[in-house]
Amino acid sequence: MDETFGKAHRIFLKKEIDHVFTMKEKVLVFPFLSHVSFEASETPSFAVLITVPKKRIKKAHDRNRIKRLIRESLRKEKAPILARAVAKNHKILFSIVYLWEEIPVDDLIEQKIKKLISRICELT
Repeated sequence: MDETFGKAHRIFLKKEIDHVFTMKEKVLVFPFLSHVSFEASETPSFAVLITVPKKRIKKAHDRNRIKRLIRESLRKEKAPILARAVAKNHKILFSIVYLWEEIPVDDLIEQKIKKLISRICELT
């Protein structure tokens, strides 16, 4: 399996963003809140939207670093969620909202993203 995290795995359409945030399914793994949506699809995959609010993290370079850490962790841990999408024939759309007001350590992000992905896989 390739370990890339390209544009195919990102939510960028306004329609998809609105759809994800209007869904009732939420998963909280502190410091992340995730809104999850499942759609039947011929090409099973997943897509994610990562947000770090300016209200919590003031400096842009800190927000960008947190997003980079989250993307890197997702790139490494995408196998279980992709396998679940293929097994259920779904396209899994989810957002990750960062809730903490501190800049985390790399290991903490990886650990929490792994837990978040396992919780999302349990929902399907």
